[in-house]
Amino acid sequence: MKTKPPTLNPGFIVQSGRQAKALKILKIIEDAGKVRNSSLKLLDIGTGNGEIAFFLSDYFDVTSVDVKDQRNQREGFAFVCIDGEYLPFENQHFDVVISNHVIEHVNNADFHLNEIYRVLKSDGAVYLATPNRLWPWEVHYQMPLLHYLPQPVFMQILKYMGKYHEEVSLLSWFSLKDKAQTHFSISIISDSVCKWPQRYYLNLNNKIALILSWIPLFLYRACTFIHPTLIVVFRPKSNQ
Repeated sequence: MKTKPPTLNPGFIVQSGRQAKALKILKIIEDAGKVRNSSLKLLDIGTGNGEIAFFLSDYFDVTSVDVKDQRNQREGFAFVCIDGEYLPFENQHFDVVISNHVIEHVNNADFHLNEIYRVLKSDGAVYLATPNRLWPWEVHYQMPLLHYLPQPVFMQILKYMGKYHEEVSLLSWFSLKDKAQTHFSISIISDSVCKWPQRYYLNLNNKIALILSWIPLFLYRACTFIHPTLIVVFRPKSNQ
């Protein structure tokens, strides 16, 4: 697997654990039936520093997009700088689409999902991850509970506190399902990640991982609404 030391970039780009995150995404993609194959076209939306796209380019034909070019890794994949949420690709172009902690940053989540559906092949798969609005700790601004307020109020308080950086519109499990179900069938994956974290390359103490593995999967699934991160696989419901 390719490696590269991270460098700092502005914004909410996460620098740590990029290789582990890429391996987690790769496993989930493969579990969804998209076995690593250089002929499969993969779209990485919101590529950030480019490292996940770089890692995945070992296994897929990767194209990445973002509204700003903040890459510190530029090799191995195509990059397109886009304006807004429109994806400048033809219909049914990609076998796999990745939206990794992007949907909470876009201006229109419904349009984001519509565009993913449009460019995805009829037998394609989508990996989507986003922080859960109902989890009590807000990961972007690193504070508890305030994000339970209506989003405009939360943003206004952040501005008052001098902490505001950019708009974040968090989704709950219920709102994500509601938005996605028009176009996609939905498989929750975060329950399996919670139960078997090391299988998905999370760096966790072995004893804690063992305890988590003892908890029945149906209990994790029943608690999906409170998972820290919602990780799902979408499949298009019908031919486009």
